[in-house]
Amino acid sequence: MKSTISKIAQRIFNRSVFTIAKFRGIFWGFFTKDMGKSVSIFSSCKIASPSGVTLGNYVTVGSNTVLSGAGGLSIGNYVMIGTNCNILTSQHKFNDTKLPMMMQGVVLGKIVIEDDVWIGANVVVLPDVTIGSGAVVGANSVVNKNVEPRTVVAGVPAKFIKKRT
Repeated sequence: MKSTISKIAQRIFNRSVFTIAKFRGIFWGFFTKDMGKSVSIFSSCKIASPSGVTLGNYVTVGSNTVLSGAGGLSIGNYVMIGTNCNILTSQHKFNDTKLPMMMQGVVLGKIVIEDDVWIGANVVVLPDVTIGSGAVVGANSVVNKNVEPRTVVAGVPAKFIKKRT
């Protein structure tokens, strides 16, 4: 009896969390460049420069994730982004050692995440990267180079693990 009540309570909780995430997607749709249908954005997500962000249909963005649109961010359809991710389209310049880094400005670079991609928890994606359709990025990875379609990458920096067949 107790396990049945527990299962029902968990279903109610899950449904409410996912419903709220869909409302967050609708809210952010007013500010982004383009927003597809049925986008779920979970709690504590931040979208910096939302006018540079495009999200496709059926995108899920996990809790505490940061999406940066300053350099242009395009996310395809059926993309899952895990919790605590940082998708960063800008980074600080640091070449001039005579000038403090915070005074050197930033470099912008577009990020493209194609359709049917799964980005695991705690992943960082740096500017000027394309993650190909059907790719998987393992948890705790740093993506600083393009990821080929239908491949699995992981690590710091992210490296090829295997092809998805």
